[in-house]
Amino acid sequence: MLGLHSAAMFAEAISRLSPRSPKLQSAAAKVLGDRRLLWGIVGLVAVQRVLADLPVFLPSAADAYAFIDAGRQALSNPGGIYAHSAAEIAAGRTWVITWPPPQIVIAIPFTALPSPVDVWVWVGTNALMAVAGLVLLYRAIAPPRATWTLPISVLVVLCFTPLFEDVRLGQRGGLLLLLAGGAMFSVRRHPAWAGVLTGLGTSIKFYPAAMALSIAPRQWLRFTIALVATATAALLATFIPFGSPFQYLTKVLIPVSVGNAAATRDCFQNSTPLLFSRLVGGASFSMINSSGVWKEVTLVPWHLPWLAQLLTYLTVATLFGATVWAAWRSGWAQPYSMSAAFALGALVPGDVYTYQFIPMLPLTLVLVLKAIEQHRWGIAALAGAAELVLISSPCALVFPGLWTIAGLAIFGVAVTQAALFRGRALR
Repeated sequence: MLGLHSAAMFAEAISRLSPRSPKLQSAAAKVLGDRRLLWGIVGLVAVQRVLADLPVFLPSAADAYAFIDAGRQALSNPGGIYAHSAAEIAAGRTWVITWPPPQIVIAIPFTALPSPVDVWVWVGTNALMAVAGLVLLYRAIAPPRATWTLPISVLVVLCFTPLFEDVRLGQRGGLLLLLAGGAMFSVRRHPAWAGVLTGLGTSIKFYPAAMALSIAPRQWLRFTIALVATATAALLATFIPFGSPFQYLTKVLIPVSVGNAAATRDCFQNSTPLLFSRLVGGASFSMINSSGVWKEVTLVPWHLPWLAQLLTYLTVATLFGATVWAAWRSGWAQPYSMSAAFALGALVPGDVYTYQFIPMLPLTLVLVLKAIEQHRWGIAALAGAAELVLISSPCALVFPGLWTIAGLAIFGVAVTQAALFRGRALR
């Protein structure tokens, strides 16, 4: 709660103090009006992204391999997948299959391909779905037709490391972006169809269901009925060959969600609960040094786990309340409202890996485009500074929790600027 409140206060202060001098306006107009300059910057950032990610692309321990293997297990022994996962989790080992059956079913078609083509085709498919989702999101934003809108949008995406972490590891964020982007694009005219898309996303990862918090009252019932019906049907249908949903819920999902107190949480894991746990509770985390050796790090000498837990509960409650308030304050404007709710998927869970920060991308894009359109240079600068934090690996920062702070800052700024989004679109 303190982090979100501080970000909101800072955003308000910057918004009030943003310089509006003719010189600044003229300089901004020259930069934003120079298409060649903007695309030149995009090209440089794209080259840097390729050079940084290519050497570590699809490592031998990438999640894509386990994903395709799960598809093969589903064809040979689907009933044993969650029984094995439950036994491993009970023994303290959580690096097992914990995702729901719809994710496993998605992998099945790719098992028809030989190895390693199957993995590479899935990674490419996930990347294409991410691009398609971002295109739908861009169309939903409907930014003004200016020289700067498309290159700035591409630049925001290129600087958003969680997206590239998802792609290089073969995760499923591209599919979630596609479904969320489709829902945000269609919700104004077809709320039931948007609910279907959100329901499919919810059957894969539960957090897209939070978008129901941001739907206008006159559309809410159709959206929510479609969401619940679709998610329920998808889960029940796919669970048939995999065993009991009750076993999955009690032996796999809940134990992993609650977490293992004895588990070592490294610098790649960052979340709102872990932020308070490390800064207030005195919890340690592991960092890797220049020699490739992992070591335990404790930032503070005090240990107040009860206070860290209290702050976590208050912050999570504030996040949910702020989402509903911002949606109402904006006049239920889309895709702003849904992107704010979608961002909860990165800020609320207890353990969030780098690629799991991907729900922050739609809100970041919406906020940056709106800030530039309205000449809110302080807001644009703060959003840009937050994204600059997300460019580097959390393990390369002085404190890995800066990723969570950056996410809370983007969310807090977006909430305080809710009134700017009133109307059908950004324009």
